Amino acid sequence: DLPQGMILDGELFLGRGKFQDLMKVCRTHVPNEEAWRRLVFIVFDAPLVGGGLQARLQVAKERGFSNSDELPYAKLLPQTVCRGREHVEEMMAEILALGGEGVMIRKASAPHRAGRTSDLLKVKKQQDDEALVTGHQPGKGKHSGMLGALQVVNRQGKRFKIGTGFTDAQRKSPPAKGSVITFKFMELTQDGIPRHPAFFRVRPDVDCAEFAGLA
Repeated sequence: DLPQGMILDGELFLGRGKFQDLMKVCRTHVPNEEAWRRLVFIVFDAPLVGGGLQARLQVAKERGFSNSDELPYAKLLPQTVCRGREHVEEMMAEILALGGEGVMIRKASAPHRAGRTSDLLKVKKQQDDEALVTGHQPGKGKHSGMLGALQVVNRQGKRFKIGTGFTDAQRKSPPAKGSVITFKFMELTQDGIPRHPAFFRVRPDVDCAEFAGLA
């Protein structure tokens, strides 16, 4: 069992590039005990403890959480003191090479505050690619009567939807079927589908013939 009497902030982790496998374990209606034993709860913070981040994590460590194998199913996330912009870029390169998304930069002396704050910043590096528009999905709710998402296909033949990144004007008059667009995304899933794709712009300079046979 986890040490008692402490509320923790963190997330389950199965390994780099295994997010989809993790979701399968968590969404299975009948729990698979062997699969759950492979998961590790990574501790980010102890939000109800006073003081700065290091002080909060020190209390968590005193309660039995650490980076060692003493508690194999729950570990503190290692923290590194930032030495400047170049250091951030070096760490970003290392994490991206391992298949990660980016780094979190925290103000070490700040108390925990819920929600988005300037004390905790996420630094990510987006990728971009082109795709052919194959259809329009109607919007719902506040986007009713406008575009909800573009149905697209990329040069690898992967089909997916792009539902973010549009202005209201673009939703009212979306890129036409058969046009080529540029979109931004974070990474590829195990199936080669762009994760979190967002519309960037229309590409009239890219010949749709590059997607011949995919529409």
